[in-house]
Amino acid sequence: MDLRRLEAFCKVYECKSFSKAGRELFLSQPTISAHISTLEEELDVQLFDRLGRSILPTQAGDVLYRNAKNIYDLIGKAHSEINLLRDKVVGDLDIGGSTIPSHYLLPGILYEYCKKYPDVRVHMSVGDTSEILRKIRCGELIVGIVGAASDAPNIDFVPIMRDELVIVAPPVLVKNYEGIVDIQQLAELPWVMREEGSGTRKALEAGLSEIGTSIRDLNVTVWVESTQAVVQCVKAGLGISVTSRLAAQPLIDSGELVHISGLPLNLERSFYLAHLSGREFFPAVRYFIEHIKNSAFDF
Repeated sequence: MDLRRLEAFCKVYECKSFSKAGRELFLSQPTISAHISTLEEELDVQLFDRLGRSILPTQAGDVLYRNAKNIYDLIGKAHSEINLLRDKVVGDLDIGGSTIPSHYLLPGILYEYCKKYPDVRVHMSVGDTSEILRKIRCGELIVGIVGAASDAPNIDFVPIMRDELVIVAPPVLVKNYEGIVDIQQLAELPWVMREEGSGTRKALEAGLSEIGTSIRDLNVTVWVESTQAVVQCVKAGLGISVTSRLAAQPLIDSGELVHISGLPLNLERSFYLAHLSGREFFPAVRYFIEHIKNSAFDF
């Protein structure tokens, strides 16, 4: 089985598109299609269902992808281990970060890591906590930095940093914010809320649960899917919200957002390094995990 055809198959599987796979591999769409057709003839099985302009992997395609990833992992491991004998750390580092870590933590951590190991190629995926954990479970990512731990089976969570969530509001909406002393006053205001699966939302749900209330009791008028969208919606006057101090502090300092503090609401959470239990890591990943643990603080 030709490794180039396997590579084309894996990229089509991941992109769910022949044309996108071609662009990422710098190959024409006919070449990609030919590679897939040859594999299907060789295996005497259909690997993708062609549904108009979209494609979906068949059960055989799922099986081949899992095994193909294992093959590439073994090849990558061999290259990495051989280069280690020459005192070099090389290879690919496929990591993921939920919204806050990917925008405010990982860039600085990766800068120091890449400065130390310049031959490592980093591929970073961004998504909410649930999406990053899903990709770790199915093998698309080796490690991730997420804003909430879960009871997901076979995933280890290592706390690396504490984060304070803050309630923020636009000055135009909350003129007498010092007079807000209980959650009921906040609940009546319009809220901008992160999507289900967000680590920030899970931390808010936990904090509200501790005082006997829930998100259902809040007057949620806008739902968004990123921290940046939360901050900009609040800044525009659409409502109040909860977000990381890392994201909100510059706008609090400038007066564009108001920090509502002093409420009996526990909004502290942790960021975690997440990976599959018992997974064997290539040198690039091992050294990254060591680097990020050395960068951790407040634990």
